[in-house]
Amino acid sequence: YASEQEYPDLSKHNNHMAKVLTPAIYERLRSKQTPSGFTLDDVIQTGVDNPGHPFIMTVGCVAGDEETYEVFKELLDPVIEDRHGGYKPTD
Repeated sequence: YASEQEYPDLSKHNNHMAKVLTPAIYERLRSKQTPSGFTLDDVIQTGVDNPGHPFIMTVGCVAGDEETYEVFKELLDPVIEDRHGGYKPTD
């Protein structure tokens, strides 16, 4: 399937993942996986399934293993920075 067909509709979601994940990021990361087989879909599934609450911003993604942070850093670094008020990978 084309990336555009697989990209989830996040328009009504209130979580950090939905705020950060763009079709372009999805396209770049969707075929990657960690050595243990954790994929982008695994990372974002909880945020896709649980759109969040209008007044409570949830994270919307999970790391399945240590390598997730490196393989999917294009998504996770901005999520972590946003969730933790400016915390950057260099901190």
